[in-house]
This record gives sequence, structure tokens and C-alpha cells, in this order.
Amino acid sequence: MITDATSRSPERALMRRRLPRRISPAVALALLSGGWVVAAQAPSSVLDAFDFSKDGGVQEKLPRSLEEISGLTVTSGGRVLAHDDERAVIYELDPATGSVLKAFSAGIGGVSGDFEGIASVEERLFLVTSAGELLETREGQDGSALSYRVYETNLGRLCEIEGLAFDPGSRSLLLPCKNTRAKELKDHLVVFSVELDSLRTAPVPRVFLPFEALEEFDLEDSFHPSGIEVHPETGRLILVSAQEETILELSSQGALMAGRELHHKTHPQPEGITFLADGSLLLADEGQGKKGRLTRYPRGAPEGEGLP
Repeated sequence: MITDATSRSPERALMRRRLPRRISPAVALALLSGGWVVAAQAPSSVLDAFDFSKDGGVQEKLPRSLEEISGLTVTSGGRVLAHDDERAVIYELDPATGSVLKAFSAGIGGVSGDFEGIASVEERLFLVTSAGELLETREGQDGSALSYRVYETNLGRLCEIEGLAFDPGSRSLLLPCKNTRAKELKDHLVVFSVELDSLRTAPVPRVFLPFEALEEFDLEDSFHPSGIEVHPETGRLILVSAQEETILELSSQGALMAGRELHHKTHPQPEGITFLADGSLLLADEGQGKKGRLTRYPRGAPEGEGLP
């Protein structure tokens, strides 16, 4: 388990005590009545541009070192980075072949932890643990061991975190709840946000979507996120679930826009999601005892079509 390498201020400790009380039934009702959660079919969507059928993507096997791949991100320079879920070792991948171009770590050998997501923010890299701890480091050369810092979000008592993304529009990190622990969050898809500059957790969820809204798209009335990404052109939130084998599209404010089922044989356990510079969607699956997989879905619609 990672220990907090930063000092915890009195303000941070106060937030830690108050945060659970702020997520109350009254807040949940306000979110619902305020229009944050709207289940409505969009006339066009980001997901419309991709063919998620069995043969719709180009799939490559990953090296054994990434059998338990757990997150994907793309840097500002277009490099694809990934990590597994046991140590803070980060790999640069060739998206065309799945081969490892380099590997570097936060700490010597990679500090241990249950890592569940990665996000690239300008010159900074963030990893998140299932307990909601954020580890910050930077990109390094092949074989390098880098210094790092750890920040406490105080979300671990509310839910199990899985997935991490940077939202440029709000300059915040997005942390989805895979399994909620607070009763006020039950039966909802919940995504929290952490303001980038202060690294403080917003007291109200960014997304608070009742599972029953998924029925509008003939999907299961549950969703346990395993990955999240912000679409670079529209700002919409794209979430994938390994448990339900489903991919969702939400507006930047959390309204449900679209949902698609993923083919089980193609995606036995999707954990990572990101977008390439050419608009392609990239998904990573854990190997489940075999080699992990990297699947690229080219954007099939012509420029501008299928997007708002």
C-alpha cells in the first residue's frame, strides 16, 4: 500500500471528515432535480462513429508483462502509455503492434499498489489506486526510476475507484466509482472530480446517474466502471465496464447520450480506454491468464459525421 508522501494539512483533514456528510440524500435529490441526469438519445454520438462488432477493431496481443494491463492514456505528444495493476511501472506502447517501446517506474522497481487508472496532464503523469490515492510522477527514459508524490482524495471510504482521466474543460481529474460504499450513492453511476491545481476533491459528484437510466438503451440496469476517458473533440465522457461488457457515452455534465454492448470474445475484460490523435478508440483488456490485448477501433464516419 502506498503511504502518503506529502504532509496532510488541517484543511485537508477537515475535508476528510466532512466529505461523507456532503454526499447526502438531499444532494442526490438536488442533482436529479437539477437536470444533471438526463437519459435521452442523442441524434448523433461519439460512439456512432465506431464499429463495435466482433470484427470491427484491429487487435494485437500484449507482452506477458502487461497481462494485467489496467489503464491507458495518450500524452500531449501522442505517445500511448499503459500500466499494470500491481506496481507503478509505466510502459510506452506502439498502438499498431502492441509492442513495448520503453518502460519506466515511479520509485525503484515501481512502488507497489492496486493501481486502477492513468492520466497524462501536460508534463505530469497521475496514477490512481482503488482506494483513491493519486500518485504523481513524470515521463522518464527507458529503465529510469523517477521520484513521485502521493495525494489523498479521501474517496476510498465512499467507493472503490477504478479509472482515471483528465478533463481539460474543467481542469480536473475524473475518478469513477466501481463499487459504491456510501448508501447515498447506491444504485448510481458516480464519477468524482479532483481539481488539478489544488488536488482537492469536489464535494458533489461530477456524474450522478441512476442505473435505471440505462434501460433507455436496452442495457443492464447496473454499470461498474473499469475505465474512463474524455473525448478530445467533444468533451464527452466515455466509460467502459469490464463487468457489464458495456461502453457508455455521457455529456460533459453527466447526461447519458449513448451506450453499446461489447463483444465478449473480443473484450473479455476491458480495463483501459483512450483516443489516438487520428480519432481512433483504443481499448485494453486484461489477459485473464493469457496475454493482454490492445484493440484499435478506427473512426469509421467521415470527418464530422457521427459527432455533434
